[in-house]
Amino acid sequence: MKRLTLIAAAMLALSALASSARAVDIVNRKSGKAAQGDITAITQKSVSVKSGIGEMIEVPANDIVSVRWGAEPADLNLARSAEDSGNLARALEQLKTSAANAGANAAVKTEVEFLTARVSARVAMEEDASKLAAASTQLEGFIKAHSDNFRYFDALLLLGAVQLAAEDYAGAETSFGKLAQAPWSDYKMAAQNSTAKLAFQKGDLTAALTAYEQVLSQSGSSPGEISKRNEALIGKASVQLKQGNADIALQAVGEAIAKTSPEDSAVQAGAWNLKGDCLKSQGKVKEAILAYLHVPVLFEKEKVPLTEALYNLAVLWPRADQAERGLAARQELQENYPDSPWTKKLP
Repeated sequence: MKRLTLIAAAMLALSALASSARAVDIVNRKSGKAAQGDITAITQKSVSVKSGIGEMIEVPANDIVSVRWGAEPADLNLARSAEDSGNLARALEQLKTSAANAGANAAVKTEVEFLTARVSARVAMEEDASKLAAASTQLEGFIKAHSDNFRYFDALLLLGAVQLAAEDYAGAETSFGKLAQAPWSDYKMAAQNSTAKLAFQKGDLTAALTAYEQVLSQSGSSPGEISKRNEALIGKASVQLKQGNADIALQAVGEAIAKTSPEDSAVQAGAWNLKGDCLKSQGKVKEAILAYLHVPVLFEKEKVPLTEALYNLAVLWPRADQAERGLAARQELQENYPDSPWTKKLP
Protein backbone atom coordinates (compact mmCIF):
# COMPACT_ATOMS: atom_id res chain seq x y z
CA MET A 1 0.00 0.00 0.00
CA LYS A 2 2.81 2.35 0.90
CA ARG A 3 4.43 1.65 -2.48
CA LEU A 4 1.17 2.46 -4.29
CA THR A 5 0.84 5.68 -2.32
CA LEU A 6 4.36 6.74 -3.31
CA ILE A 7 3.68 5.93 -6.97
CA ALA A 8 0.45 7.93 -6.87
CA ALA A 9 2.23 10.86 -5.27
CA ALA A 10 4.96 10.69 -7.92
CA MET A 11 2.40 10.64 -10.71
CA LEU A 12 0.65 13.66 -9.24
CA ALA A 13 3.97 15.48 -9.03
CA LEU A 14 4.81 14.65 -12.64
CA SER A 15 1.35 15.78 -13.70
CA ALA A 16 1.84 19.06 -11.88
CA LEU A 17 5.24 19.53 -13.55
CA ALA A 18 3.77 18.82 -16.97
CA SER A 19 0.96 21.28 -16.33
CA SER A 20 3.50 23.85 -15.21
CA ALA A 21 5.59 23.25 -18.33
CA ARG A 22 2.59 23.79 -20.54
CA ALA A 23 1.86 27.08 -18.79
CA VAL A 24 5.27 28.60 -19.49
CA ASP A 25 5.34 31.67 -21.74
CA ILE A 26 8.10 31.66 -24.36
CA VAL A 27 9.54 34.71 -26.12
CA ASN A 28 11.65 33.60 -29.09
CA ARG A 29 14.46 36.04 -29.79
CA LYS A 30 16.42 37.02 -32.87
CA SER A 31 19.57 37.47 -30.82
CA GLY A 32 19.73 34.04 -29.23
CA LYS A 33 18.20 31.95 -26.48
CA ALA A 34 14.47 32.29 -25.85
CA ALA A 35 13.21 33.91 -22.66
CA GLN A 36 10.91 31.55 -20.74
CA GLY A 37 8.74 32.01 -17.69
CA ASP A 38 5.78 34.27 -16.98
CA ILE A 39 5.17 37.37 -19.09
CA THR A 40 4.59 40.11 -16.54
CA ALA A 41 4.42 43.23 -18.73
CA ILE A 42 3.85 44.17 -22.35
CA THR A 43 4.60 47.63 -23.74
CA GLN A 44 5.09 49.15 -27.16
CA LYS A 45 8.84 48.69 -26.80
CA SER A 46 9.31 45.43 -24.88
CA VAL A 47 8.00 42.27 -23.27
CA SER A 48 9.07 41.47 -19.70
CA VAL A 49 9.46 37.86 -18.60
CA LYS A 50 9.96 36.50 -15.09
CA SER A 51 11.96 33.29 -15.35
CA GLY A 52 11.44 30.19 -13.26
CA ILE A 53 14.29 31.25 -10.94
CA GLY A 54 12.84 34.72 -10.48
CA GLU A 55 15.10 36.57 -12.93
CA MET A 56 13.43 39.47 -14.75
CA ILE A 57 14.21 39.60 -18.47
CA GLU A 58 13.15 42.54 -20.63
CA VAL A 59 13.12 41.64 -24.34
CA PRO A 60 13.09 44.63 -26.73
CA ALA A 61 10.30 44.43 -29.31
CA ASN A 62 12.78 44.56 -32.19
CA ASP A 63 14.43 41.38 -30.85
CA ILE A 64 11.21 39.35 -30.78
CA VAL A 65 10.59 36.68 -33.39
CA SER A 66 7.44 35.27 -31.83
CA VAL A 67 5.68 34.81 -28.51
CA ARG A 68 3.98 31.65 -27.29
CA TRP A 69 1.74 31.83 -24.26
CA GLY A 70 1.26 28.87 -21.98
CA ALA A 71 -2.46 29.67 -21.95
CA GLU A 72 -2.87 29.88 -25.72
CA PRO A 73 -5.12 27.45 -27.66
CA ALA A 74 -3.37 24.65 -29.55
CA ASP A 75 -4.75 25.97 -32.85
CA LEU A 76 -2.55 29.05 -32.55
CA ASN A 77 0.70 27.17 -33.01
CA LEU A 78 -0.85 25.27 -35.91
CA ALA A 79 -1.63 28.66 -37.46
CA ARG A 80 2.00 29.76 -37.04
CA SER A 81 3.22 26.58 -38.70
CA ALA A 82 0.79 27.02 -41.59
CA GLU A 83 1.95 30.61 -42.13
CA ASP A 84 5.62 29.59 -41.99
CA SER A 85 5.00 26.96 -44.67
CA GLY A 86 3.18 29.47 -46.89
CA ASN A 87 -0.25 27.89 -46.49
CA LEU A 88 -1.98 31.18 -45.79
CA ALA A 89 -5.54 29.92 -46.27
CA ARG A 90 -4.95 27.20 -43.68
CA ALA A 91 -3.34 29.74 -41.34
CA LEU A 92 -6.43 31.95 -41.49
CA GLU A 93 -8.66 28.97 -40.72
CA GLN A 94 -6.60 28.08 -37.65
CA LEU A 95 -6.51 31.70 -36.51
CA LYS A 96 -10.30 31.90 -36.73
CA THR A 97 -10.52 28.86 -34.46
CA SER A 98 -7.89 30.35 -32.15
CA ALA A 99 -9.89 33.55 -31.83
CA ALA A 100 -12.92 31.54 -30.75
CA ASN A 101 -10.86 29.54 -28.22
CA ALA A 102 -8.70 32.35 -26.82
CA GLY A 103 -10.94 32.82 -23.80
CA ALA A 104 -10.47 35.86 -21.60
CA ASN A 105 -6.69 36.16 -22.03
CA ALA A 106 -6.33 39.66 -23.50
CA ALA A 107 -2.69 39.16 -24.53
CA VAL A 108 -3.49 36.01 -26.48
CA LYS A 109 -6.50 37.65 -28.13
CA THR A 110 -4.34 40.60 -29.20
CA GLU A 111 -1.71 38.28 -30.66
CA VAL A 112 -4.36 36.37 -32.61
CA GLU A 113 -5.65 39.69 -33.92
CA PHE A 114 -2.18 40.73 -35.08
CA LEU A 115 -1.38 37.39 -36.69
CA THR A 116 -4.72 37.45 -38.51
CA ALA A 117 -3.97 40.94 -39.82
CA ARG A 118 -0.45 39.87 -40.86
CA VAL A 119 -1.60 36.77 -42.74
CA SER A 120 -4.42 38.75 -44.39
CA ALA A 121 -1.85 41.33 -45.53
CA ARG A 122 0.33 38.58 -46.97
CA VAL A 123 -2.63 37.14 -48.86
CA ALA A 124 -3.32 40.58 -50.33
CA MET A 125 0.29 41.26 -51.33
CA GLU A 126 1.22 37.74 -52.44
CA GLU A 127 -1.96 36.24 -53.84
CA ASP A 128 -4.89 38.59 -54.36
CA ALA A 129 -4.40 42.32 -54.81
CA SER A 130 -8.17 42.89 -54.62
CA LYS A 131 -7.86 42.36 -50.84
CA LEU A 132 -5.35 45.16 -50.25
CA ALA A 133 -7.94 47.67 -49.05
CA ALA A 134 -9.42 45.22 -46.53
CA ALA A 135 -5.94 44.29 -45.28
CA SER A 136 -5.10 47.97 -44.83
CA THR A 137 -8.27 48.58 -42.84
CA GLN A 138 -7.56 45.56 -40.63
CA LEU A 139 -4.03 46.74 -39.83
CA GLU A 140 -5.19 50.28 -39.17
CA GLY A 141 -7.71 48.90 -36.69
CA PHE A 142 -5.03 46.91 -34.89
CA ILE A 143 -2.67 49.89 -34.67
CA LYS A 144 -5.40 52.13 -33.32
CA ALA A 145 -6.55 49.62 -30.70
CA HIS A 146 -3.11 48.35 -29.64
CA SER A 147 -0.63 51.20 -29.87
CA ASP A 148 0.81 50.02 -26.54
CA ASN A 149 1.58 46.51 -27.82
CA PHE A 150 5.01 45.19 -28.83
CA ARG A 151 3.58 44.44 -32.29
CA TYR A 152 2.92 48.15 -32.94
CA PHE A 153 5.98 48.93 -35.06
CA ASP A 154 5.75 45.64 -36.97
CA ALA A 155 2.16 46.50 -37.79
CA LEU A 156 3.21 49.95 -39.03
CA LEU A 157 5.83 48.46 -41.34
CA LEU A 158 3.31 45.98 -42.69
CA LEU A 159 0.63 48.63 -43.13
CA GLY A 160 3.02 50.81 -45.11
CA ALA A 161 3.91 47.88 -47.37
CA VAL A 162 0.24 47.15 -48.01
CA GLN A 163 -0.46 50.82 -48.73
CA LEU A 164 2.50 50.96 -51.10
CA ALA A 165 1.26 47.88 -52.95
CA ALA A 166 -2.15 49.57 -53.25
CA GLU A 167 -0.48 52.79 -54.50
CA ASP A 168 -1.84 54.67 -51.48
CA TYR A 169 1.25 56.85 -51.40
CA ALA A 170 -0.04 59.36 -48.84
CA GLY A 171 -0.98 56.58 -46.44
CA ALA A 172 2.34 54.80 -46.92
CA GLU A 173 4.27 58.01 -46.29
CA THR A 174 2.40 58.51 -43.01
CA SER A 175 3.01 54.92 -41.89
CA PHE A 176 6.71 55.02 -42.70
CA GLY A 177 7.02 58.36 -40.92
CA LYS A 178 5.61 56.83 -37.74
CA LEU A 179 7.87 53.80 -38.14
CA ALA A 180 10.89 56.12 -38.25
CA GLN A 181 10.05 57.11 -34.65
CA ALA A 182 10.93 53.62 -33.40
CA PRO A 183 13.76 53.66 -30.84
CA TRP A 184 15.93 51.09 -32.65
CA SER A 185 18.30 51.72 -35.54
CA ASP A 186 17.24 48.66 -37.55
CA TYR A 187 13.61 49.83 -37.56
CA LYS A 188 14.67 53.37 -38.44
CA MET A 189 16.67 51.90 -41.33
CA ALA A 190 13.62 49.89 -42.38
CA ALA A 191 11.62 53.12 -42.46
CA GLN A 192 14.26 54.79 -44.65
CA ASN A 193 14.37 51.83 -47.03
CA SER A 194 10.59 51.86 -47.24
CA THR A 195 10.59 55.59 -47.91
CA ALA A 196 13.11 54.97 -50.69
CA LYS A 197 10.83 52.31 -52.22
CA LEU A 198 7.98 54.79 -52.09
CA ALA A 199 10.04 57.42 -53.92
CA PHE A 200 11.21 54.84 -56.47
CA GLN A 201 7.66 53.70 -57.15
CA LYS A 202 6.58 57.32 -57.65
CA GLY A 203 9.44 57.81 -60.11
CA ASP A 204 11.53 60.13 -57.93
CA LEU A 205 14.88 58.41 -58.42
CA THR A 206 16.89 61.20 -56.79
CA ALA A 207 14.92 60.97 -53.54
CA ALA A 208 15.10 57.17 -53.61
CA LEU A 209 18.87 57.21 -54.06
CA THR A 210 19.30 59.74 -51.25
CA ALA A 211 17.25 57.61 -48.84
CA TYR A 212 19.20 54.46 -49.68
CA GLU A 213 22.49 56.32 -49.28
CA GLN A 214 21.41 57.44 -45.81
CA VAL A 215 20.95 53.81 -44.78
CA LEU A 216 24.29 52.78 -46.28
CA SER A 217 26.06 55.58 -44.42
CA GLN A 218 25.07 54.05 -41.09
CA SER A 219 27.14 51.45 -39.31
CA GLY A 220 25.56 48.44 -37.65
CA SER A 221 26.50 45.00 -36.44
CA SER A 222 23.20 43.37 -35.47
CA PRO A 223 21.56 40.95 -37.92
CA GLY A 224 18.70 43.41 -38.41
CA GLU A 225 21.01 46.33 -39.19
CA ILE A 226 23.13 44.25 -41.58
CA SER A 227 20.01 43.05 -43.38
CA LYS A 228 18.73 46.61 -43.80
CA ARG A 229 22.08 47.80 -45.18
CA ASN A 230 22.10 44.94 -47.70
CA GLU A 231 18.53 45.78 -48.63
CA ALA A 232 19.60 49.38 -49.19
CA LEU A 233 22.49 48.23 -51.36
CA ILE A 234 20.04 46.31 -53.56
CA GLY A 235 17.68 49.28 -53.60
CA LYS A 236 20.48 51.57 -54.70
CA ALA A 237 21.33 49.13 -57.47
CA SER A 238 17.71 49.14 -58.64
CA VAL A 239 17.91 52.93 -58.97
CA GLN A 240 21.20 52.69 -60.87
CA LEU A 241 19.65 50.16 -63.26
CA LYS A 242 16.68 52.45 -63.80
CA GLN A 243 19.13 55.25 -64.60
CA GLY A 244 20.75 53.06 -67.26
CA ASN A 245 23.84 52.06 -65.30
CA ALA A 246 23.46 48.28 -65.54
CA ASP A 247 27.17 47.52 -65.11
CA ILE A 248 27.41 49.47 -61.84
CA ALA A 249 24.11 48.01 -60.62
CA LEU A 250 25.26 44.47 -61.39
CA GLN A 251 28.42 44.98 -59.36
CA ALA A 252 26.40 46.26 -56.39
CA VAL A 253 23.99 43.33 -56.58
CA GLY A 254 26.88 40.88 -56.58
CA GLU A 255 28.24 42.56 -53.47
CA ALA A 256 24.83 42.35 -51.77
CA ILE A 257 24.43 38.66 -52.57
CA ALA A 258 27.88 37.91 -51.16
CA LYS A 259 27.21 39.86 -47.96
CA THR A 260 23.67 38.63 -47.28
CA SER A 261 23.09 35.55 -45.17
CA PRO A 262 21.32 32.71 -47.03
CA GLU A 263 18.79 32.70 -44.18
CA ASP A 264 17.83 36.30 -45.06
CA SER A 265 15.69 34.88 -47.85
CA ALA A 266 13.64 37.97 -48.69
CA VAL A 267 16.74 40.07 -49.37
CA GLN A 268 18.48 37.25 -51.25
CA ALA A 269 15.43 36.64 -53.46
CA GLY A 270 15.17 40.32 -54.30
CA ALA A 271 18.87 40.45 -55.12
CA TRP A 272 18.75 37.51 -57.54
CA ASN A 273 15.74 38.99 -59.32
CA LEU A 274 17.55 42.30 -59.69
CA LYS A 275 20.64 40.50 -60.99
CA GLY A 276 18.38 38.90 -63.59
CA ASP A 277 17.01 42.34 -64.49
CA CYS A 278 20.54 43.71 -64.96
CA LEU A 279 21.61 40.81 -67.17
CA LYS A 280 18.39 40.97 -69.15
CA SER A 281 18.96 44.67 -69.84
CA GLN A 282 22.40 43.75 -71.22
CA GLY A 283 20.87 41.17 -73.56
CA LYS A 284 22.40 38.25 -71.65
CA VAL A 285 19.33 36.01 -71.77
CA LYS A 286 20.82 32.73 -70.56
CA GLU A 287 22.68 34.40 -67.70
CA ALA A 288 19.50 36.24 -66.70
CA ILE A 289 17.55 32.97 -66.69
CA LEU A 290 20.14 31.41 -64.35
CA ALA A 291 19.79 34.37 -61.99
CA TYR A 292 15.99 34.23 -61.91
CA LEU A 293 16.08 30.45 -61.35
CA HIS A 294 17.69 30.98 -57.96
CA VAL A 295 14.37 32.24 -56.59
CA PRO A 296 12.09 29.23 -57.26
CA VAL A 297 14.92 26.82 -56.46
CA LEU A 298 16.21 28.39 -53.22
CA PHE A 299 13.64 30.93 -52.02
CA GLU A 300 10.26 29.52 -53.00
CA LYS A 301 8.66 30.71 -49.74
CA GLU A 302 9.19 34.35 -50.74
CA LYS A 303 6.02 34.61 -52.82
CA VAL A 304 6.31 38.15 -54.19
CA PRO A 305 9.85 37.66 -55.57
CA LEU A 306 8.80 34.17 -56.70
CA THR A 307 5.99 35.48 -58.90
CA GLU A 308 8.35 38.07 -60.38
CA ALA A 309 10.91 35.36 -61.17
CA LEU A 310 8.29 33.09 -62.73
CA TYR A 311 7.08 35.92 -64.95
CA ASN A 312 10.59 36.59 -66.22
CA LEU A 313 11.26 32.89 -66.77
CA ALA A 314 8.02 32.55 -68.72
CA VAL A 315 9.15 35.40 -70.98
CA LEU A 316 12.83 34.50 -71.32
CA TRP A 317 12.85 30.70 -71.68
CA PRO A 318 11.34 30.84 -75.22
CA ARG A 319 14.07 33.32 -76.19
CA ALA A 320 16.60 30.67 -75.21
CA ASP A 321 14.85 28.05 -77.38
CA GLN A 322 13.23 26.45 -74.35
CA ALA A 323 9.55 27.04 -75.10
CA GLU A 324 8.34 24.12 -72.95
CA ARG A 325 10.10 25.45 -69.88
CA GLY A 326 8.64 28.87 -70.56
CA LEU A 327 5.18 27.33 -70.76
CA ALA A 328 5.75 25.49 -67.47
CA ALA A 329 6.70 28.75 -65.72
CA ARG A 330 3.67 30.47 -67.24
CA GLN A 331 1.32 27.71 -66.09
CA GLU A 332 2.73 27.71 -62.56
CA LEU A 333 2.22 31.46 -62.35
CA GLN A 334 -1.30 31.35 -63.76
CA GLU A 335 -2.47 28.34 -61.74
CA ASN A 336 -0.90 29.17 -58.36
CA TYR A 337 -1.02 32.97 -58.46
CA PRO A 338 -3.88 33.97 -60.79
CA ASP A 339 -4.42 37.33 -59.08
CA SER A 340 -0.75 38.35 -58.89
CA PRO A 341 0.18 41.59 -60.70
CA TRP A 342 2.95 39.61 -62.43
CA THR A 343 0.43 37.14 -63.80
CA LYS A 344 -1.57 39.99 -65.29
CA LYS A 345 1.57 41.28 -67.05
CA LEU A 346 2.01 38.08 -69.05
CA PRO A 347 1.84 38.72 -72.80
